Amino acid sequence: MLAHRARQAPARHEADAGAHELDGGHERKRRERRPQHAEAETGAHRRVGRNSGRIVIGRARDEPRAENFEVNRQLKKIGKPVDRTEWGMTPPTVNAYYNPNMNEIVFPAGILQPPFFYANADDAINYGGIGAVIGHEMTHGFDDEGRQFDAVGNLRDWWSPESAAKFKERSKAVVQQYSEYEPLPGLHVNGELTQGENIADIGGVKLAYAALQKALAGKPQEKIDGLTPEQRFFLSFATIWKSKQRDEDLKLRLNTDPHSPARYRVDGPLSDIPEFAKAFNLPDTCPMVRPPDKRVNIW
Repeated sequence: MLAHRARQAPARHEADAGAHELDGGHERKRRERRPQHAEAETGAHRRVGRNSGRIVIGRARDEPRAENFEVNRQLKKIGKPVDRTEWGMTPPTVNAYYNPNMNEIVFPAGILQPPFFYANADDAINYGGIGAVIGHEMTHGFDDEGRQFDAVGNLRDWWSPESAAKFKERSKAVVQQYSEYEPLPGLHVNGELTQGENIADIGGVKLAYAALQKALAGKPQEKIDGLTPEQRFFLSFATIWKSKQRDEDLKLRLNTDPHSPARYRVDGPLSDIPEFAKAFNLPDTCPMVRPPDKRVNIW
């Protein structure tokens, strides 16, 4: 955790900037009520340890014993106050999450490393990496599932009927867009299953880009390796989703994973963002540029 704490300040800068952009977006859309922002946790003050001293380690039955320990630990929570200091991930996990029941966002120490976060990188790289992840988790609070929870984590319909209807109308465009993608012959992305994650991907990169523009305001816009800050931002975003995957695993995940395949977590959001096309001077006929009437715009 020591290395994590040393990097906490710059990462929190991106989180604060993203929160400001999300807040500003709500004001611009004149929403009738703004919920309390989710609390972004980076681990310096959270209880993440767990006493597993009663597990007897053996070669043959480690997993059943661990499962039994976890079941008993969960059962002991019944009738007790909710522990709001508990993490759902371990510190070295390379991941992040939004928990609607707690209205909180958690970034374990493990994700604060390349390619998501570079301690000595310029703003464009980090906003395109960890900044987009932060924006992604923020947007989860306002996706098809997260929007159903209020500021304290209760399942409650706090939106006006008009706002809910407009959201559902726009979210249908997300479902349609991703359902068109065909990762394997005859196999398409399930737009309904992946709706929440796709909304968060689109919102996340938009929030991070808007935050970057504020961070760069009034500063010299220098090229690095021949690339502008905007180009470095989008390349950094694409880099965090580089992966290799077997067709068999892809087939399975197309039916079970609420996340779209890595390629479409990049192609989908960026094709909806005019700033991406502008950064690389892409023509309207480019496959990575969606026609204006088909671009998704929720947040």
